[in-house]
Amino acid sequence: MTDHVRLEPANRIQIRVGGQSIVDTTRGYVVHEGSLPDRYYVPRDEVRAEVSDGEGGAKCPWKGLWKHLDVTAAGHRIANAAWTYYSTTPVCAPIQDFLAFYPNKVDAIDVS
Repeated sequence: MTDHVRLEPANRIQIRVGGQSIVDTTRGYVVHEGSLPDRYYVPRDEVRAEVSDGEGGAKCPWKGLWKHLDVTAAGHRIANAAWTYYSTTPVCAPIQDFLAFYPNKVDAIDVS
């Protein structure tokens, strides 16, 4: 089951919302999962925006228990803009409590 998900450290991840940079980190991860698009996880303590519980969550058999998060940045609240795994499988332990953002809910996610 662990072959389905692979984590790789990212050199740098930057995320912008409302024209404002809310993340610029060198401590993020790229998560490769089966045939899904790559997802980018960033440490919660490097998100320069207000983060609160959103609506919904579930269990992924490969990564663990997750929940949606609302993000308020640049004066705008974005419902369910991100998600976090608060209880992970062993292979995903490095991203526990990190945030991943939906690309269609932010201005840009730049990865290098």
